[in-house]
Order: sequence, then C-alpha cells, then structure tokens
Amino acid sequence: MELEELFEKVGLNQKEASVYLALLELGEASVESISKKAGTKRPTTYLILDSLQSKGLASIVPRSIKALYVAESPEKIINDLYHKQELVKRFLPNLLAIYNAKKDKPQVQLFEGKEGMRQVYEKIIAAKEIRFFATIRDVEELFPDVPEKLKIKSSKGEIKIKEILTMGHEDLKYAANTEHTEFYQHRFAKKDTQFLTDNVLFDDTVAFFSYSPKLFAVLIRSRDIFLSLRTLFELAWESADVINDEELNKYKNA
Repeated sequence: MELEELFEKVGLNQKEASVYLALLELGEASVESISKKAGTKRPTTYLILDSLQSKGLASIVPRSIKALYVAESPEKIINDLYHKQELVKRFLPNLLAIYNAKKDKPQVQLFEGKEGMRQVYEKIIAAKEIRFFATIRDVEELFPDVPEKLKIKSSKGEIKIKEILTMGHEDLKYAANTEHTEFYQHRFAKKDTQFLTDNVLFDDTVAFFSYSPKLFAVLIRSRDIFLSLRTLFELAWESADVINDEELNKYKNA
C-alpha cells in the first residue's frame, strides 16, 4: 500500500495526503517547495496547509523570515484515531439505544392506486410464509396473476400459505381449483362472514388491502403487531371450517 493511500484511509483526502507526505520528506519547507514536491498548485497548497494545521498535522515555523511549514509527527494521527475510537466505545450504548428504538417503531406505508397495490403484492409473493384472511374476489379481478404466482410457488415448495376465505362463490371455486398440500391450505370463515379488507401477514409485516371505494394498501412493519395478529389468525384458523376436496369439487366448474 502506498503511503498516500494509507493517509487517505485514516481521514485525509488525496491532496492533503500528498502535501502531508511532502512535508514529512522535506522537513521545514516553503509553500513553493511543498507545492512542487506534492504536485499541487500554489494557491491550493495554501488552502491544504490551512486544513492540515486545523487537524494538528502541520504548523508554521516560528520566527522565520520566510513562511516555512513543518509536519507534525504521524503519531498525531494514531493518537487522534485512538481518541475517536475511545469516544465511540464510550457512547456506543447510547447510539445503539437510539438505533434500536428507531427500529422498534412501527413502519407504516401507504400505497395508493393499482400500481401501489401491485408493489405490495410483489413483496408478498417474495415471502416464504404467508397468512391470508380475505376474499379472492377482488384480487382475482384486478390482479389475476397474483393468485397464479402463489399457486406456482407453493407447488414448488417455495412458499407456505394458510388462507381463511369467506364462503362466497368465488372463494369456494378458487379453493376447489387449488391443489391442497402442506404448502397451500384453505379454511373458511363462518357463513355470511365478510372481510371488508383483504388482510395478509408476512415477514413481520401486516398488509391491509382496500378495493372500495378507493384502491389502496397499508403496510405496517412491526414484529409486535405481526405476532399479535398471527396469534389471532391461528385462533381463527382452529375454529374455521374445513371443507374437504370432495365437497369442494362441486364448485370446481361452477
């Protein structure tokens, strides 16, 4: 590693590194000599020397007739780095507390319109495990490719889906035309139950889709909220109706 590159890695820019190295090699030197040695223009060299002085890496030789500059010891750089490291260690617990507090706050995003909702569905399709309590009616009408992508991924064992649907005709027909495996399972809410929004749990995130009167989706990323709703989902799953494939076949071509 070149010395200039080393100085750059410890906080100097390229020109500061060149001038500081020139100072180290020259000892006491004028701006003209430093400029020539460092390969920097004279006006620029003045500015760089001012910067190095502010960092404690250069100083003016006192009582000289002509302005001469001298480099401070490279140990100054090491001492500064050590001091910064100690400061970071000292305040690291406070910094981590701020960082974690920010992460723990729920992240809420609003996605409006068809394209906005599409973005949320793409996130869901990329998940490994999903829980739906919804109706298939609206998503099949506006995003027919989404259920098909989920079916394909589940058939390959790439995604695990649990879905609580309503007893609506579209939901029963959809379930009848879906292969039921350990990777894709359906159960049904009690008769006459309606879901006014489509609701999805995935990746520590809860998504709510509204199709009427306006198209929008709300995404809430919060582990606590996710875990609470997942518990409620599992309770609902246990009490939801199971319809076997033989009964569902009645709706297959209906």
